[in-house]
Amino acid sequence: MFGGLVSGVVFGSIVTLGSLGLSYVLLLQNYFNFTAGSYVSLGAYFVLAFMGFLPSMGNLPYVTFGPEWIIAGLLAMVALGLVMTFVDKTLFSPLRERNAPFMFFYLTAFGMVFVVRSIIRLVWGPQMKFYYSGAAEGLHFWGATIGADEIFVVVITLVAVGVLYYFQYHTKLGRGMLAMASNERLAEISGIRSRDIHTLVTIIAGVLTAFGGILYGLTVQLRPLMGFNILLAMFVAVVCGGEGAILGTLGAGLVVGISQEFGSKVFQLLFDAIGVPIEMTAYKAVITFVLMVIVMWFKPNGIFENTFLEK
Repeated sequence: MFGGLVSGVVFGSIVTLGSLGLSYVLLLQNYFNFTAGSYVSLGAYFVLAFMGFLPSMGNLPYVTFGPEWIIAGLLAMVALGLVMTFVDKTLFSPLRERNAPFMFFYLTAFGMVFVVRSIIRLVWGPQMKFYYSGAAEGLHFWGATIGADEIFVVVITLVAVGVLYYFQYHTKLGRGMLAMASNERLAEISGIRSRDIHTLVTIIAGVLTAFGGILYGLTVQLRPLMGFNILLAMFVAVVCGGEGAILGTLGAGLVVGISQEFGSKVFQLLFDAIGVPIEMTAYKAVITFVLMVIVMWFKPNGIFENTFLEK
């Protein structure tokens, strides 16, 4: 059971990063980017591509990856930020300039899902791939093994959230983004250029989405649909955390991850005890969906409304 809790925290950390990218787009551009799941996959595969050009430098202590993975990860975040910026400038920026109905944004994003997924399959194929083979050393605690890679995922996520929080609330650019989200016309009158802010938001969303994909690829095998498998969890984390709330999204991501991983193990024990032949690993998304329905019914503005996690 404790292993399920650990898996939930790790999965929730990965979901948090992807959800923050979604949240930024929703806050500033007012639509859910359905392509986010495919972008998670693309970011993970970008790392694999860059690692192919980098020499192996040996594994770092305790973990399964080496310096070349870190370098490739940084390059992948830049690459996905550029890709998402290109897509935004080509497809979404003209829609904003023409004040197109938001249904056009959703349809465009939905179409891009298949474009990105097809590119991944065309370039890397449908087979499962790995950054490295083997498992990292782990700590044995309460009947569960906590791998060094898992600890790294959680710690680096907390660092990323802290950096993003500081940028959002303690820098001129971050406050400009908040002003744009609050009142775009007033922000433009104050000298804030909306086009620059939209570009910045897209780049940040790309970096965060790629970051989530990179860490997800470190903990599971790479496959074209890997991002699709966590897309619902990312949407639910945004809904539960509150639009544009950095700390709220972190908290909601952890809630979603623990609910899905730990909750599935609890239900599995229950079904096994009463003799119901159900394998809960195939129904984890159902738990996430039920959580979203409950939150939307009782706390439509987020589960951390009127708390310090609302920011």
